[in-house]
Amino acid sequence: RTRSVTGKRARYILENRIQDIKKFDFASTYNNNITEHVAISAGLAYQFQINDNYKKVKDLLGADFYVDVNQFAMRDFPDSFSVAQNDLNHPNRILKEGDKFGYHYVINTHRANAWLQSVFTFNRIDFFAAAQLSYTAFWREGKTRYGLFPDNSFGKSNVQQFVNYAFKAGITYKINGRNYLYLNGEYSTRAPYFENAFVSPRTRNSVVDNLKSEKIYGGEIGYKLVMPKVKLRASLYYTQFQDQTKTLNFYYDLLRTFVNYSLVGINARHWGGELGLEYNFYKGFTVSAAAGLGRYTYTSRPTATVTQDNSADVRANNFVVYQKNFNVSGSPQLATTIGLNYRSPQFWFAGINCNYYDWMWIEFNPISRTAEGIDLVEKDSPRWKDIVNQERLKGQFTMDFHAGYSWLLNNNFKNLKHKYFLVFNLTVNNITNNQHFITGGREQLRFDFQNRVTGKFPPKYSYAYGATYFVSVAFRMN
Repeated sequence: RTRSVTGKRARYILENRIQDIKKFDFASTYNNNITEHVAISAGLAYQFQINDNYKKVKDLLGADFYVDVNQFAMRDFPDSFSVAQNDLNHPNRILKEGDKFGYHYVINTHRANAWLQSVFTFNRIDFFAAAQLSYTAFWREGKTRYGLFPDNSFGKSNVQQFVNYAFKAGITYKINGRNYLYLNGEYSTRAPYFENAFVSPRTRNSVVDNLKSEKIYGGEIGYKLVMPKVKLRASLYYTQFQDQTKTLNFYYDLLRTFVNYSLVGINARHWGGELGLEYNFYKGFTVSAAAGLGRYTYTSRPTATVTQDNSADVRANNFVVYQKNFNVSGSPQLATTIGLNYRSPQFWFAGINCNYYDWMWIEFNPISRTAEGIDLVEKDSPRWKDIVNQERLKGQFTMDFHAGYSWLLNNNFKNLKHKYFLVFNLTVNNITNNQHFITGGREQLRFDFQNRVTGKFPPKYSYAYGATYFVSVAFRMN
């Protein structure tokens, strides 16, 4: 078909990768106080979600058209017309700016759950028990018949179905009207996320082998103090995660091809403590403080399977990733704040908070934590440590300000039959404009196997916004 088209054919273009998400949610809750001491709650919830994923031509960069073919497949399979097609249902399709091309697939997800909770309240002891049963189903629906996988890319994939459950229970002992001790526990399972379930959703319907639900269990123990001017809460917690799954897609230098890297058997442990304090020390003035200190680490050595992206070939199977005792990234493991607030009898308030975050690590590359990653590198040498050690981010300080005013309109408009309010709020985050705050990052998945140095593909970082503000005006009627 391309021979019947005249003009300049684009070899390179700019593209937009689009994920269009549509959700439908339904929830219903039932509450009933059966007796003076017993209350029950129950609920049903359902969610249907459609994730539509596709690419569009953004800019032809001066050319007249682009052809919807896989240039990498053309390179690897120069003698095959069909293999190079992004969509065998529309071969050699001519594209203009704004046209969809490349991959196009939809992930459909159904989630439904039912839960029941009973709360028992007595003079000295309160306790509760809760249970939940859930069902998750998801599948891929390919909108294009990919030339590399003509029989496994177009249409509906097999439906992945998971039945999960959760149990929670807790007890509170009231020492007196102001002092409380509590203990809570949980055991649950959770369906894998579809992002990690499919080997390569852009190209085919295949899912990761041995796909299973994640197991979560843990508990917390704490103390709570409630007084007219002082409120305090202190707790210790422990949570274990087992059988997590993760899928990565990147160019694998050792194999010199784009691959799908599936990790199974990921276990992690979170434990730590939290402390919160609020003290009303003078008329309208309150000082508050909170701190959370945790230790989030991986507790297993997962196995990885490497599948070539432009074929179904398994290039490596069940080899070990040595990530045990590495830190879980994504959040600070030390977070503290102290604030001063004032609430006026004239219905306005203002406050400021000082925050400090530390014990943050970037996401590490599992490739370099394998036997192949440190092969022929002397153990504990500077190069070995540079490859293996996980980068810790610097602790950072921020300040936030908030203020507001509630205006009762009846004071100015006497004929109003109900109470009407205008509520003004202002929030300014990071008022010191700290733009050096690295909130997270990750090592690049590419790795220089030839020289075994990390500088060739340096990490990528995410930085906090500078000073930002939010202003709102709300109308309320009582």
